[in-house]
Amino acid sequence: MLSWDGADLERRLCRALDIAKKTINHFGIQGYVDETSPALSFGPEKPLAETAMLIYAASVCRHRPDIASRVDELAKLMSPLARSERVLADIALHPALAFKFALPHVLLTKLGYPDARFDDFLRSCQLSKTSNGHDRPPSASLEKSWISSLWAGGQVRGVAWRLNLRDSVLNWPVDILGGLRDDVYAFTHLIFYCTDFGFQASRLRRRRSAILREASSLLSRSLDAEDYDLAGEILLAWPLTDAAWAPAAAFGFRVLASIEDQAGTLPGGNVDPARLLKLEGGKRNRYALGTAYHTAYVMGFICAASLRPGRAPPVKVVGPRFDRSCLSQLLYYVADDQGHWQPEFSKLTANEQLALTPFILDTAIVQACRRHQYEALNEILSLGCSYKVAVSPMCRQAVELLERIANCSSAAHTRTHTDDQVSLPATLAGLNKKYRGTQGSRTIATASRARR
Repeated sequence: MLSWDGADLERRLCRALDIAKKTINHFGIQGYVDETSPALSFGPEKPLAETAMLIYAASVCRHRPDIASRVDELAKLMSPLARSERVLADIALHPALAFKFALPHVLLTKLGYPDARFDDFLRSCQLSKTSNGHDRPPSASLEKSWISSLWAGGQVRGVAWRLNLRDSVLNWPVDILGGLRDDVYAFTHLIFYCTDFGFQASRLRRRRSAILREASSLLSRSLDAEDYDLAGEILLAWPLTDAAWAPAAAFGFRVLASIEDQAGTLPGGNVDPARLLKLEGGKRNRYALGTAYHTAYVMGFICAASLRPGRAPPVKVVGPRFDRSCLSQLLYYVADDQGHWQPEFSKLTANEQLALTPFILDTAIVQACRRHQYEALNEILSLGCSYKVAVSPMCRQAVELLERIANCSSAAHTRTHTDDQVSLPATLAGLNKKYRGTQGSRTIATASRARR
């Protein structure tokens, strides 16, 4: 199978590293302040940490001169900023967050730029009785374990790591249809930590195949929403775990590469095009960089991971070919003006399109749920079952969603007969009429479970 050209992956990674240099020069000292949209503001610790992770991931390609020179230049540029008085003060004031602020220092040390004085100071802060006095979700605890293990020069495989991983979204099915973006970010970041950005064999509690099936469904949702930041992070699941690229993943990388080629850099979701057009000069450049640099980094992460031997995405989408009639019927439920993936899909060969039938099925489900068209969702799932395509995690979760809606409708219907002050919402009343007393979603549920 023909793989993506390594020279092109290197070119894209170099572009991300060049953007990283601009980002550190602009935001490495004072961060970014957005008076119009304060939620977009961030301190210097954010770009410093993300840039440190980017050059750490890219360091696997140090045998390539153009990448090596950029990694070393960025490391030297960041070293004084990563160990600045501001960082030292942040750690002194918040010892429980020490490793969050020390992340750039730890990764720079791994890259060959140590600072013994900073290490001594960090050790002294770890002696504080409040060094663990911060409540963390499992993903944040695993991040701390990952950073501390790199600092200690070893690997974390202890009881605390296993317990946190057990309670994380990487060990339990992530809510694909109704979950928050933060849930998906936790999912992707845990893969980063469990693989050490590809430097270690993955340490997963669930089977890799199950996690990657969820990643394929999450990718459908992100591409449909034109959320390329999240889509790119999801794509990293394949090269970081050294897995063969699924058809949806191969297509997803092709979409992101095409968008980057057209826009010059992979666009972020925070930028307001109308506001960008009104700005001029330095303000325009600063706003564009502050809102889009992270998405550009994500493309760099993908290319760095894909430049590892045997991990490049395939040029063509290869997979089982499903029935042409199934694909054409599913496309009826997919809006033709949603997502930049559509033009790329139209360029594929007939066989490549057929291999993406499960991706189209997941996309149809996403769009039906977003529009709250549950009758259409039932039809889509029935169609997928009849052609034996409805086997993805998204399909199973959509079946459960219909069951919950039917049960919700029944419960609401019961309340209208016991409490005159509660009225049955019209939408639930319609669903109640459709699903109560019928096979409804339960027929689909039975068919889906039979194939698990």
